[in-house]
Amino acid sequence: MSILPRFVADVMLGSLSRWLRLFGFDTLYRNDFSDRELIKISLQEDRIVLTRDNALARSRLLKKVLLIQSETIKEQIKEVLSTIPISFDLLSLRPRCPVCNGETESIIKEKIKEEIPDYVAISNQEFIICKSCGKIYWHGTHKDRIDKIKKEILKNLK
Repeated sequence: MSILPRFVADVMLGSLSRWLRLFGFDTLYRNDFSDRELIKISLQEDRIVLTRDNALARSRLLKKVLLIQSETIKEQIKEVLSTIPISFDLLSLRPRCPVCNGETESIIKEKIKEEIPDYVAISNQEFIICKSCGKIYWHGTHKDRIDKIKKEILKNLK
């Protein structure tokens, strides 16, 4: 299994960042990163800079950069995924927290029962929690939509 690439995204790519996190990629994003901060993070943490900024993409300081051309989120995801060698099933990766980029892990319902709505506790058995921010996730209709979009994107990559 190859090591997953890690990313840092510029201000114009917040939605792409969330989607890459849902795929399981470690993707740093803040809407106030300066170009200098992006370059520094990329070099210090061996991350690929994702940008829509031509000038940043041409920086001689950057060793790893991907200039995103598309304006639609699905096409942006395809641009990123088509440039990296993938030797594993992307659908099997555990998603990262789309809010903070933290790692997620399974958690038993009894530990979080007081923090979730009653109807969710009744209708769901599996939960994941972000180890960083504590946000709790469960399988809902949004998960089905996300999985459908992920499968559609991956199908069109091949």
